[in-house]
Amino acid sequence: LISVNQSVITLMIYRYNRLGDPGWSPKAQIYRYTDIFANSPMDMPISVKISVNFLQIPLSYSNEEKSVSGISYDEIYDPIEPVNRAILNFNFFIDDIAIRPIVKTYRFIAPEPVEKGVSNFFSNLKEPIRSVSFIFQGEFYKSLNSLGRFTINTITSLGTIDVASRVGMEKNETDFGITLAKGGVSSGPYIVVPIIGPSNLRDFSGDVVEYFVDPISNSVPNREYVAIGNGLNERVEVDDQLDKVREASSDRYEMIKSIYYQKTHLFFL
Repeated sequence: LISVNQSVITLMIYRYNRLGDPGWSPKAQIYRYTDIFANSPMDMPISVKISVNFLQIPLSYSNEEKSVSGISYDEIYDPIEPVNRAILNFNFFIDDIAIRPIVKTYRFIAPEPVEKGVSNFFSNLKEPIRSVSFIFQGEFYKSLNSLGRFTINTITSLGTIDVASRVGMEKNETDFGITLAKGGVSSGPYIVVPIIGPSNLRDFSGDVVEYFVDPISNSVPNREYVAIGNGLNERVEVDDQLDKVREASSDRYEMIKSIYYQKTHLFFL
């Protein structure tokens, strides 16, 4: 999914890549976009995703690694590009015929406070799994903070209002993909997952682990409906940016790939 941070288009659909693969690998230089989405607010969703893009990418080959906050990576390793392109086209097709109409209808009917409340609700449901991820990262204060946020927001508003932030308990984003990255696990190849969107082997594996160990998802009936609701909510959050990208993009595949990796690199700055 796409969000914008300080005039930089950032794509998130799972997730935060930080590590690369050794040896010869495709390398795409990432550029910042400062024109089309200037002054757009940042939004940080973290779940199921559906994607898009726009960029100019010089290709070369290198085994050079870079480091961001102690985490090394090759810039973009994409050995199955033809397959990924086909899946991305499929994802756009499904979005056009099924998901986008639902999103547009919902946004037309629901007032902005309702949209914000729904967004807060789904974000609050992720606080317990964030807490678990922070434990594995050794970030015990952040783990307790996430649990505290979940408790306060759930008791006061069922998570629809971020009361915790108003009393100084700021939200910290993380997931199991980031946990694996900080543990030294290589990102593996860039992949486009059907329906979900851009990811890499490590981050997608982290998503699968999260699905099965998430204490909230495992304690509610019909958990698949929660996952679908969360995915639709994240799609709603990036709808405006996605529309602009559809209009501006000449090569959606390269744009999505590059924005996705720029977002993952910025996460550790």
